[in-house]
Amino acid sequence: HHHAHVASAVAEHGLAGPVLGLAWDGTGYGTDGTAWGGELLLVRDGAFERLATLRPLRLAGSDEAIRQVWRIALAALDDAYGGAPPLERLRLFDAVPPRDVAVVRQMIAKGVRSPLAHGAGRYFDAIGALGLARERASYEGQVALEWNLAADESETGSYPFELSETGGLVQADLRPLVRAAVGDLSSGVSPGQVSARFHEGMADVAAALVRRAAAGHGRLPVVLTGGCFQNARLAESVLARLEGDFDVRLHGEVPPGDGGIALGQALVADAVAGS
Repeated sequence: HHHAHVASAVAEHGLAGPVLGLAWDGTGYGTDGTAWGGELLLVRDGAFERLATLRPLRLAGSDEAIRQVWRIALAALDDAYGGAPPLERLRLFDAVPPRDVAVVRQMIAKGVRSPLAHGAGRYFDAIGALGLARERASYEGQVALEWNLAADESETGSYPFELSETGGLVQADLRPLVRAAVGDLSSGVSPGQVSARFHEGMADVAAALVRRAAAGHGRLPVVLTGGCFQNARLAESVLARLEGDFDVRLHGEVPPGDGGIALGQALVADAVAGS
């Protein structure tokens, strides 16, 4: 899925490869049995190598969590606070029955019907649900879109994160970002400021992953693809951090979301058939 996203951008811009492809969206099939969506891939000759990803969250109830976004927020909170987050300080949980919270918390803790998901879009859902006090979404991406629209254009602060590496795969740990956002919301910082700081923090993550990969693979062309890059603030913030040092390409004619997948799949299939 994410290989095809990157390939669609490669095709649009006529790049020869190899390229570094930052593929951020909600959910897509991953080769390790988890859902991907926060990936940095090295793509060349119809093949890819996964260089980096985001720390995954559990989706309690799988697709149900995408509609009931408070479940994703709870997963992010339990992960960031070791199972003891300050729910009483967050307006989101005023509207969620305590019994439902207890059931979903057990699902997350035991991994029952709660697959792991690395998608950047799931963090937009989680923090957006907290900031907007929105427990449900009518369609996938609704909360992320509204969270983007809420961002204060004048706010330039950002939230922290950490990087680690295991077996050659770099992972961005967003638990510090979650705790910082919760701290701000709890102390009365406006949702608009929190949204802006979240967006800037995610752009910092993206740039850090690209620069870390470039240290080992060289300053290859970079493509930004996947549904998250329909978000202008995120795309422009990542571009601002990388341009000048990298040849960065955004989608123009081909949709960054799943509308561009078929083109990428065709390109990959042609490369594999010709190898």
